[in-house]
Amino acid sequence: MKRSKKLKLTNTAKVIFSILIIGIVLCSLTFIHKDKTSEFEVHEIKEESNYTLKIDYPKVENKEIEKEVTDYIKNKKEEFLTTAEELKEITQTKFDLSITYTLEELFNYQALHISIYSFTGGAHYNREDQSYYYDPKTGEKVTLENFLETDKLTDLSNLAYYYTIKYYKDNNQEYEEEWVKEGTSANLKNFSHFNITKEGLLLRFVPYQVGPHSDGEINILIPAEELKRIIKSEYLTLEEPVIDVKEPVKRDLSKFKDKKLLAFTFDDGPSDAPTNKLLDNLEKYDARVTFFVLGSRVNTYSSTLKRAYEMGNTIGSHTYSHLNLYQLEDYDIMKEINNTNNAIENILGVRPKYLRAPYGNTNAHIKELSNMYTILWDVDTEDWKYKDAEKIKDNIVSHAHDGAIILLHDIYNTSVEGALLAMEELKDEYAFVSIEEMIELKGINLDKTKSYFSF
Repeated sequence: MKRSKKLKLTNTAKVIFSILIIGIVLCSLTFIHKDKTSEFEVHEIKEESNYTLKIDYPKVENKEIEKEVTDYIKNKKEEFLTTAEELKEITQTKFDLSITYTLEELFNYQALHISIYSFTGGAHYNREDQSYYYDPKTGEKVTLENFLETDKLTDLSNLAYYYTIKYYKDNNQEYEEEWVKEGTSANLKNFSHFNITKEGLLLRFVPYQVGPHSDGEINILIPAEELKRIIKSEYLTLEEPVIDVKEPVKRDLSKFKDKKLLAFTFDDGPSDAPTNKLLDNLEKYDARVTFFVLGSRVNTYSSTLKRAYEMGNTIGSHTYSHLNLYQLEDYDIMKEINNTNNAIENILGVRPKYLRAPYGNTNAHIKELSNMYTILWDVDTEDWKYKDAEKIKDNIVSHAHDGAIILLHDIYNTSVEGALLAMEELKDEYAFVSIEEMIELKGINLDKTKSYFSF
């Protein structure tokens, strides 16, 4: 019987073999991590001479739901671009498309709400809303009917009618009763946008559903005690998590008195992986930054927002839906600002003082309505256009100066990487401070009637 020959490796060969195996494993892990973080969201920003476009939506885990969401948004984008092209030669109006979303857990389901705002001329934005309630594992869709006891839709409709009329009366607003009746009738389509909290059932009625466009979005709360025997009992015991927020870390700013100052600011977040990557690296450069967040995102990324705040970074508002405030009526401007401030305050316990209007579009009237301090920028990295960390870094380094306010977006990994590369290159000459720290170090008394591009 022949014995099989055993392969004998020298010590050097063993070491090389081990290194190769470790390298393969690490590369695999890196690849997997990158895929997971980069595929969670889709972001698109485009600015042309005749239109602006900003689209954010999640890539959900279930492929069937993901396709439905993607196809829906793709169709709406194509409709907008077709209109923009057709009207390009006959109007000087700049069109705008903004698509935002919220993604929340509702018991064992996911609740994805997409809002589409398109401005193609006229008196106001057109708006369209789509909500998806689904099991993330199976893709099974549900509606409000799944949460109701049998044959209770009519009872719910009656309550919705009552509380909608009460809303108008409490706010001293005129209403058309027949319009309200039709918008709250016992049709599941009338209850496409909802949430269930420990307080009760929240119903969202989009413009034109129960009143004219000027009434805006109407949100109605039907108290939990009114829903017994209408909503299934297992869904009336939801306890919302209480977020305990620590006092933000305050630094001894005297150590920066002999350094030039840079304020890195990040719009359109918060996000998951990119924002947390930035937060992971701030201590390395003894840095604090400023986040101008979208109200539509703060509930989805509340833990990230909380972390950023507790670390001592400044949190400001970038409005709720990233709409061009020039195109909105006063009520809608205030709603965009107030809804964001309320969302931030509900998570952090403090109300933001600083506002950055989308596209930097502000004026004296908007400032008066907001009653906030307007912070703009003087170094535009155009990170959304290039998505190239080296180019972003070079742009920051070449334009850096004492008191500069740098514009970036923390929904892109390349933007975060570019900012960190710039900090590495500039760390010996500059201190990296938040807007709040910059104001204190420069001894500036802010004026709510002004826009600040630098300090």
